[in-house]
Amino acid sequence: MQHQAALAYLIYRQEDVVHQARYIAGRVTAPDTELYIICAAIVKACSLPNVNNIILFTDSITSARRAINPSIHSGQGHSLAVCRTLKQWFTNSGHNIKFIMVHSRFKWRPHHETYEFVCGLPPVGSRHMATSLDSLRKKATATCLDSWSTMFQNKKYRGHNFLLL
Repeated sequence: MQHQAALAYLIYRQEDVVHQARYIAGRVTAPDTELYIICAAIVKACSLPNVNNIILFTDSITSARRAINPSIHSGQGHSLAVCRTLKQWFTNSGHNIKFIMVHSRFKWRPHHETYEFVCGLPPVGSRHMATSLDSLRKKATATCLDSWSTMFQNKKYRGHNFLLL
């Protein structure tokens, strides 16, 4: 993983964009990136005045589920922030939130506008990047597999009873 994840959200009221933000997440897995941006969008939407209904369109419904799951996982901090924000927001009656899955391959206008917005970020140099627990696990797994493949070439490591095909 050489690159940093870039992410963005756009908040619409009817057809107009009322708020937009984009971030660099660092070296994180795709699900962590999705969770990060879902958290940021929900926290911001709940802070806007006169918001009674939130409809969150995402291409990762799994990350949307993780966003409201406070159990232990890599992005638990984001999930706790979402749960805390929604708990306060739901104290007012009549508030609703819906998560809707929209595949990015459909190039739906709001998805495409968000994609164009995040692509507007300037390239980031090789500064120290934040990492997530999942990205560290992924890197450790890749390192172990690479090490095993290299060591397996040594006959002493592999042993004499292994049938090479």
